[in-house]
Amino acid sequence: MPAATKAGDHADGAGAKAPASAWYALAILIGTTLFAFVDRQIINLIAPSLQRDLNISDLQLGMLQGLGFAFFASLAAYPIGWLSDRFGRRLVLGCCIMVWSISTAACAFQTSFTGIFAAAAGIAIGEAALTPVIFSMLPDLFPERQRNTANFIFFAVALLGAALGLALGGVTLDLLETNHGSLPAFFASMDSWRVALILVAAPGPLFVLLLSTIRMTSNSGRVAAEGEPALNNILPFLREHWRAIACIYGAIFAYSLPLGAVGAWLPVAMPRAFEGIDAASVGVQLGIAMGVGSIAGLIMAPIGIKLLRGDADLKPLRTARFYLTVASLPTLFILFAWQPWQIYAAVGVQVALLLATGALMPGVLQQLSPPHLRSRLLSLLGISGAIATGLAPMIVGAMSGLLDPDRGLLTAMVLVGLPAWIVAAILMSMARRPFVTTIAAIRG
Repeated sequence: MPAATKAGDHADGAGAKAPASAWYALAILIGTTLFAFVDRQIINLIAPSLQRDLNISDLQLGMLQGLGFAFFASLAAYPIGWLSDRFGRRLVLGCCIMVWSISTAACAFQTSFTGIFAAAAGIAIGEAALTPVIFSMLPDLFPERQRNTANFIFFAVALLGAALGLALGGVTLDLLETNHGSLPAFFASMDSWRVALILVAAPGPLFVLLLSTIRMTSNSGRVAAEGEPALNNILPFLREHWRAIACIYGAIFAYSLPLGAVGAWLPVAMPRAFEGIDAASVGVQLGIAMGVGSIAGLIMAPIGIKLLRGDADLKPLRTARFYLTVASLPTLFILFAWQPWQIYAAVGVQVALLLATGALMPGVLQQLSPPHLRSRLLSLLGISGAIATGLAPMIVGAMSGLLDPDRGLLTAMVLVGLPAWIVAAILMSMARRPFVTTIAAIRG
């Protein structure tokens, strides 16, 4: 039996244990993700240098760091998912690593906003592969009983990756600033931020090489036969199982709305609602609340599944429904809070419940997706969330103008968030029966 099929053979048995090769693969995928976050966060760290040397305005910098990155990542996610399903996940991920590595290095040689924006778009396009492709690879590596564990580990790394990326990028910049004079002549003639971009891009080929050592199932290299009609057409599956798809993705969209509202507007809403509060203090307190909530959410996801009894296939949906229902309570409490700490606490609880739910969704979508469509369906996870988090700030901003000037933003956040939590919980409940039907059809 070829070595390339061993991990998949283990993954096929629901009661089997994952081999050491699966954990080795997960370690490489985690390392790849952390590498991607360093490349992404370095743009934020060198922002002052970009503004100084390239004469970039605040608006242009915002486009570079936020909207532009999100737009290109969302635009590329589904095509990358299709390519991954068509030509193999490991191959496509390797190509995307090279795309974002080359794009990061290319940023070092730009002299205008147009050039740096185009190169940053390349980073966004390459890194769009991370969520759909890696979460699609995990079912090929891990049996069902250990798949959620692998999902939770990777979800935690992805959640903490931004902080780790900032830390590693900061260390790189600091070392370069301290030792710039001792660099080789080619690098010594360049600005430190340009050298940093080249250095953080350099490990790309190494990660591609490591990726090639992962032992996948035989169908992971090329997911379905070339002539299989469903490979090129996702529509028949969507038509047949639209109820499950609509309920679950609708819930993902709905529960992403409160996150977008809080992230965009709470730093503005708190100084308006409470005297003596400035943006700096909001940032610190909100950061603490969201940090504690994030850790709690990562713990709550596996605990919720473990405590529930009944059908194992339905445990993630039932757990998510419970968390989404409970999330409406701290959201409603914001209307009656009279101290800033109460709002921060309510937001922390919301974040915990949101992330606990979010950590369950990759596993739900893995069950919902036939192998030959898995990357495409998982790409819609990020797209749904991105659209919702982009729309929520605009909706809150439009509503707040019609409300009390002091607490109008807080009220608008509740008016957006509360119905969103309730709708998400209802949709998760409605998904139960069609979800069972869909996974039964997939298993055949």
